[in-house]
Amino acid sequence: MEVFNHNFTRQQILRRIGHLSQIAGIKSYTFNSGQAKNVNALDVKTGSGLYFTVIPDRALDIAWLEYKGIPLAYFSKTGIRNPHFFIPRDHEWLRSFFGGMLTTCGLTQVGIPGEDGRWHLNLHGRISNTPAENYSISEEWENDNLILTIRGQIRESVITGENLLLSRQITTQGGKNTIVIEDTVENSGFNITPLMILYHLNIGFPLLSEHSTLYAPVASTTPRDDYSELHISDFEKFKKPDRDVKGQIFFHKLSSEHNGDTAVAVVNPKIGLGLRISFNLNDLPYFTQWKLLQEQDYVLGLEPGNNIPMGRNYASEKGTLEYLHPGETRHYRINLTILETQKEIDEAISYINSMNK
Repeated sequence: MEVFNHNFTRQQILRRIGHLSQIAGIKSYTFNSGQAKNVNALDVKTGSGLYFTVIPDRALDIAWLEYKGIPLAYFSKTGIRNPHFFIPRDHEWLRSFFGGMLTTCGLTQVGIPGEDGRWHLNLHGRISNTPAENYSISEEWENDNLILTIRGQIRESVITGENLLLSRQITTQGGKNTIVIEDTVENSGFNITPLMILYHLNIGFPLLSEHSTLYAPVASTTPRDDYSELHISDFEKFKKPDRDVKGQIFFHKLSSEHNGDTAVAVVNPKIGLGLRISFNLNDLPYFTQWKLLQEQDYVLGLEPGNNIPMGRNYASEKGTLEYLHPGETRHYRINLTILETQKEIDEAISYINSMNK
């Protein structure tokens, strides 16, 4: 395990501390006031400077993410809200959207609200406001490696309808700067069920600033609307907050390695930090960029998914809606890696650029 840029064995570390929490581990607690009251949270620190918060009562999504005290994720003005406040209608989802490093969207609806028979489909679905069941934490040594793991299950179900189970595992390692999110979605019911999932990853200040650049192996881009089309030539660049700008949304087709692996990265040379996001296009073939540079609402959304966020009706009409048969599963993996050194940044950019050759 690496602690403060020195390599130590397990025994060397244990000789120097009284309790593991001095340098790394997972801390469990509950908010006790405001709209977050009674919401459970898990703080994770790896000893490298990586520190993040997982919210079990909000689908085991990731709220804050910091590296050596520098915030990397966007956190919205709503703050953490207890899921009891969630109203599953139209755009009311936005009143509970804390942003954070990860908000999961789905599992049967992603994007624009609509109606499907007797069911109302709210913006981005219900899963991000669903508490996890049977969640657990572990801090285990594998030889000299400290493995920190959070596991849990989130169920989306209704009588006479879907019964989908999302099993999530979030793993990181002592002394390291990578978070691995591994999900399995299973159709636990006996009906063929639509499956829509999108990983709403949200970059904020100071990683996001007028000095930042988005690196992505973009093969082609489709803007969502006329306003986005006006700004398509500089989708990878950013400006200072401006109250008069509107949100821009771009649907990117990404290139990948032969096995489908791909990556994007946000780098801010002014603070000498970057974040690399890795995933596989065979599992998550669509990539959406949400660029909102307003005052207070200053965020870059990077969103791998199995569809673009235009709603279930749109996907059904276009023939892109995915279905799960009874007992069928889908697996997804997202890697988040902090880029600190210039070598790490250069290697990430080189890897991303190599996929467009």
